[in-house]
Parts: sequence; C-alpha cells; structure tokens
Amino acid sequence: MGALLVYSIIVGVTLIPIYLIVRLLMSGLTCWRFNRGLILFGYLIALAMPFVIGWIHSIDFSDGAVLDIEVGLPSVMAVVADGEVDAVSPVKWWCAGVIALYFTGLLFFLLRELFIWNRMHSVISRSSHVTMPDGNVLCIHFDESIAPFSWYRYIVMSQKDYDEGGSTVIMHESMHIKAKHWLDLLLAEAVALLVWYNPAGWLMRNELQAVHEYEADNGVVTGGANVRDYQLLLIQKAVGSRFPSIANSLDHSNLSKRIKMMLRKKSSPVQRWRAIAAVPALALTAVVFFNPGVAEALESLSTAKVTNYVAIMQEEPAAAAVAEPEQSPIALPSQSGEGDDGVYRSAETMPQYEGGEAALMKFIASNLKWIPGGKNGRLVMQFVVKKDGTVGDVKVLRPLSPEQDAEAERVVRMLKFTPGMMQGKPVNVWYTLPVSFRETKQSNSNTNSNTAPGTTTTTTTTTDGVSTTEVSYSPGN
Repeated sequence: MGALLVYSIIVGVTLIPIYLIVRLLMSGLTCWRFNRGLILFGYLIALAMPFVIGWIHSIDFSDGAVLDIEVGLPSVMAVVADGEVDAVSPVKWWCAGVIALYFTGLLFFLLRELFIWNRMHSVISRSSHVTMPDGNVLCIHFDESIAPFSWYRYIVMSQKDYDEGGSTVIMHESMHIKAKHWLDLLLAEAVALLVWYNPAGWLMRNELQAVHEYEADNGVVTGGANVRDYQLLLIQKAVGSRFPSIANSLDHSNLSKRIKMMLRKKSSPVQRWRAIAAVPALALTAVVFFNPGVAEALESLSTAKVTNYVAIMQEEPAAAAVAEPEQSPIALPSQSGEGDDGVYRSAETMPQYEGGEAALMKFIASNLKWIPGGKNGRLVMQFVVKKDGTVGDVKVLRPLSPEQDAEAERVVRMLKFTPGMMQGKPVNVWYTLPVSFRETKQSNSNTNSNTAPGTTTTTTTTTDGVSTTEVSYSPGN
C-alpha cells in the first residue's frame, strides 16, 4: 500500500513541470497534434519516472564491496492483518496515517468514476441506435439537458440537437472517434485518479481535452463546414450537463478560446522547440528525489502499513505504562530454558550493548561478511535478549536472501548485552535490529592510497536518531 503511494507521489511531482511547460509555452500554438503527443509522452515519462529513479539508485560505480548496516532502537511489535508479525517504529505512525488518507481519497474518486460510467452507460443504453456507414453508432435520446458527446464508437445526442445541427455535430464527434481520443482520456483519467490530491493531474487532463477539441474543430472547418455557422452552433450548444472525465463533449473547453484558435494563423514548426524546456525541468525534478531526506521519507512511506498503525494505536497505552509479558495471539518463538517468565516486547530498562550503540555497530561491522552474489537491500532481525544477556531465539522479520539472512543471524548470535530490567529484575526482551546490505564500488580517484590491502574502513553517520555504519573492505593482493 505504501509503495503505491510513493509511486503516486513521484508520478505527481513529475507531472508538475510537464504541465507547466504545456500550459505556459505550448497551449497558444496551433500544432495540436504535436501538443497531444507531447502530453501523452509526458504521461509516459511520469509513469516511468519511479522505475528510472530506482534503476539509477541501483547502479554500482566501483570495485570494492560496501556493507551498509543500520542499527536502530528496539521497535514496537505489531500484529498485522494477515497473521504475520512485523516491526514498526512509532515514528512511522504519520506514514500509516498519510497512507490511510490517500486510499480514502482514492476510494472516493473511484466511486465517483463508477457513478459517471454508470450514468453514461445508462444514457447510451436507453437511446435509439443507428449504425452509420463509417461503422460508428448514432445514439438519439430525448434528454435535452445532456450536451452531445462521443465515446468509443458511439455518438450521443438528443433529438433536438440532431434536428438543429445533427450533421455538423456528427462530423465533430466523428473526428474524436477517428483520432481515438477516448484512449487518451482513459490514460489521463487513470493518472488523475492515481494522483487525485495533485491538481497537476486534473489540469493536465483538462489540457488534453482542450487539445482534442481544437483537433476536432480543425477537422470540421477543413472538412468544408462554414466557420461562422459552426461557431454559432457551438455557442448555442454551450449548455447542458456533460461527462467531464471519460467522454469528449461538444461543449468541452473554453468556448472563446476555441473560436480564437479557429481563426489563428498556423504556428511555425520552429516554435515546437519550446518543448525542449521540459528536459531540464524533468532533470531538476529527478534531482529532488535523490535528496537523502526526500529518499528517506519516501522509504518510510513505502514500508509503512495501515494495519500496523491500527495495531500500534491499540497497544500504545500498555507500552506507555509498564510493559506486560507477551500475550499476542500470534505464536512467538519458543523461550528455551526460560520457564514461565515470558518474553517482553519492551521493558522499563531495555537491553544495552556494552559500550553503547557505537560499539554495537563496530562489532557488527567487523564481523559481518559480504556474501558474494548477495542482494542489495534491507533485512530485519528480531531476537530475544535473555536474562543472562545472551541472544536466544532469532527470527527474520523481513528476509533478504537465505545466505544473507544466515550471515546476519550468525553475527547476531555472537552479541552479548546487559539484560533488560523489569521492577529491578532481569527479563527476556525482544530486540529488533534492521541490517541493510548494499554493495557499491569506489572509483580509483576516490580510493585512499594510504589504505593497506586487506583492511576494513568504517564510517558512521547519524540521521534522525538512526546511526548508519558503512564498512568498506579492500581486498588484499
């Protein structure tokens, strides 16, 4: 669920510069087919941008292996809906809340879309159908409040509209069908729903519909229709309800602008080069997503779950007071040699590694080995720190690969803690440790020539209270 929201955010942000280029630089030009292609290409770029960013992030640049180990504070245990146990930090509550809000809005707009589809289908189904020579179907109804429109191969209008200017309306709507504008609208509406909270999605769709109308108007005028009579017809039909999202309606778009476009001199092909401004705009947008803060926030959203949010909210009162022994309906790992003492999710005094978190990171960094052929990514270990400070049961909450999971477990079992305390007595406590494996490479220009072969270099940084250790191994000769 979080991954879909992150995908939506990247698509929505990418749409903003594309829309601005189309609206500010291209909308006044009469190269409507080019503008239509530009908008559709912009949609494809926006939909592909999340994958492009992910691909660039996965590129390796050098020869040595780097292990990225992230060590955080113990997490709150949460039981998710599918019966699995997950580890979620309370700082991610806001992530789950944002996800819940996004899907609530998405559900609303999906239901609205279904209502519009049902209404359009009802109008078409209750109309009289006549198949025309070109294969299109003319649908005549008696509801004068609905403006003429077309969808797929159906041209729909009231009997009054047919009597007053049927041939011209049919010519206009046939242009939409011939150009397959309905396919464009399907794509535009899907993207608008995906980024429903972003005005750029809806504005881009409206811009595409305007281009459709310019194309159809041009087809009618060049097809031999009297320009003045056609303009009068548009003015007369500029009333009535329509289907704003999924059909081409005769009275779509700004009527005065459409009339001006019919009279405007054809734009020079050279002016199309204005669209090149989209290249630096998109590059700047991509740079935003490589900002560490932005990347971290998106990762938090991507891994958050609404079900975890609900579970944490239910457990918070107990965690805020004195933690009780595990009573979860989900079976937790066995408590070897611990009798009936129980395993705590949290304790008054949590287990501490001798020397603190920095020493814990250093120990892991010096003992964890890179697995040849291993995957880049994060795994999450959870283990019991027993009353004597040793590590008991170990499980992998989020696996990476069997070999890397086993390597992380091997190192974890070597750890020795000061045990957690409840009311002055040592107890068994769950401890969560996220570990990220990331293999990168260092270019020769960045390699420290003073570093002897066969040595390990450790760099530690801290971001938002979470320390990260990078271990760079330089192989010997």
